[in-house]
Amino acid sequence: MFVHTTLKRRLFATVLIVTCAAPTVTGAGTPVTEFTKNWNGRRVVVKSVLYTVLYDEIGRLGVHYQGKLAGLTVATQAGEYYEFDGPGSDEDPVVEPTPNRVFSEMSARYTRAYHTDIGTVKTITPLLLRQFDPGVVLVVRSVKVERTRIRFEFGRTDEAADEGFATSLTVEWPAPLSKSFHERETIEGVVRRFIEPL
Repeated sequence: MFVHTTLKRRLFATVLIVTCAAPTVTGAGTPVTEFTKNWNGRRVVVKSVLYTVLYDEIGRLGVHYQGKLAGLTVATQAGEYYEFDGPGSDEDPVVEPTPNRVFSEMSARYTRAYHTDIGTVKTITPLLLRQFDPGVVLVVRSVKVERTRIRFEFGRTDEAADEGFATSLTVEWPAPLSKSFHERETIEGVVRRFIEPL
């Protein structure tokens, strides 16, 4: 009787594991996954300038982070704009029509009180804008798909390749992306205004 019950439990556990694993296997071939696999690791050539800001940051505990990088270019169906996400989720991003305006706004914003409540500290100090001009070759290091956005992160392919992140391109879609990802062709059209696969 004990052996029979144990066998039943093992069989049930096996069926449960297989059933729970099924969605993962099925989800592996989704249109979004295929899209990210198609772009990840590809070498691309820049067609329209991509911008990155180099900046220093002072964290909430007073830790200094020097030489951080953030891509600024956001593409839409109608054009593009430039955005710097704040250092924390509670910070509003800087959104401007030009990268120079983003840089200026970063210089003017981002201060907070010291943890001792004596004076204020500048949390973000922009240092310079970097631009990746047409003809520069980059490699797609990651593609992140969110509810209404797709973010491509690029690295260098030359002697500076070990530096890691170089710049990014974010595609802003006006509505939540569909499960079937029928927007893919149009989104790739937007992407190809800025980069072209080699």
